[in-house]
Amino acid sequence: MLEVACYAIALTAAPWAVWVRRSTWCMAWERSTTYAVVQLALALVLIAPATEPVLGRLLWDVTGRWHVGDMLGHILELGALVSSNLAGMLRMPAMRHRIVPLLWHPLVVGSAVLMALFWQTEASHNPIHDMFQIDPPHPWLNVYFAVLWSLLAYYGGLIAWVALAHLRGDPRAKPVALTWIVCIGLGAGAMLGWLLPWLHWTAWYDYGRIAMCLSVAAFALVSARSWQRKLRPYRGLIEVTGARL
Repeated sequence: MLEVACYAIALTAAPWAVWVRRSTWCMAWERSTTYAVVQLALALVLIAPATEPVLGRLLWDVTGRWHVGDMLGHILELGALVSSNLAGMLRMPAMRHRIVPLLWHPLVVGSAVLMALFWQTEASHNPIHDMFQIDPPHPWLNVYFAVLWSLLAYYGGLIAWVALAHLRGDPRAKPVALTWIVCIGLGAGAMLGWLLPWLHWTAWYDYGRIAMCLSVAAFALVSARSWQRKLRPYRGLIEVTGARL
């Protein structure tokens, strides 16, 4: 029940945050954060074991492979981390020329490697609902998760660095930066939870999904509140002009 409640909270917070931030799609500095919220919510849905009998079956009918939704969810997680990093780096003039090599190149190459590895794994032929519960050892599956976790750790480390840089340089960004660091910590907890089955220890396995849900919910809520704070000085003007923000 706890896991279901956490999914409900995260999948309620994310659409609400996207609605609050609906006017940011045309703003280069703000839309990346909105993209990240959308990508995280979609990733939660795609990697949930409960969706495998429906989405997994549909994708199996199209591709002849199981757990394609999990793979797409993992790539969306990486995309969300890239979007979050982009939102921070765009506010750092010295880092803007490094965005492509630091963010886009690893994402493109890493996603291609993940797809190639996934097509070789036993998971793509196994209809079990939860990809993380497939018993090891499967060499290609182990390599797949090693690459995935390496990319997640890389982008998570970048986010932590960007957040700390904003903490030092802009006190106004402190609430958002601190929340980013907390979310990265929860994400690391989720990765640890999903690693445990490989160590034949399942006692804390469910907490991986709970940690991810909490991370998504926290990120969505603080993103929405951050945008509302930015609009607060202009609220009177918005109400008078009837602008849709």
